[in-house]
Amino acid sequence: MLKKNMPSQRQGNPESVTNYVPHDMRYHAEIIYEGEVSFRMVCCAGDSPFSLATDIRQELRKVKDRLPQIFYVEDVYNKDDITDRFIDNYNNGVYND
Repeated sequence: MLKKNMPSQRQGNPESVTNYVPHDMRYHAEIIYEGEVSFRMVCCAGDSPFSLATDIRQELRKVKDRLPQIFYVEDVYNKDDITDRFIDNYNNGVYND
């Protein structure tokens, strides 16, 4: 099998991580944190920015000692990268309960 035909080499949209995410929610986020050997990632999802922020908050608390960071946020329906806007709103308390 040619290397270019291997499943790990194929990407539908290289700018999006949602091709590999098994959910149908509108918003998707990736959190990156320190692992034992390298960085690890965890996925968060929500139907609204508020539900996404709740899921992110829970995941950040689970790995708070491993320097977690919100790495990527996408509006899946509009195929829009909203990382900067979401992080600004999240840090300014827009999504607080």
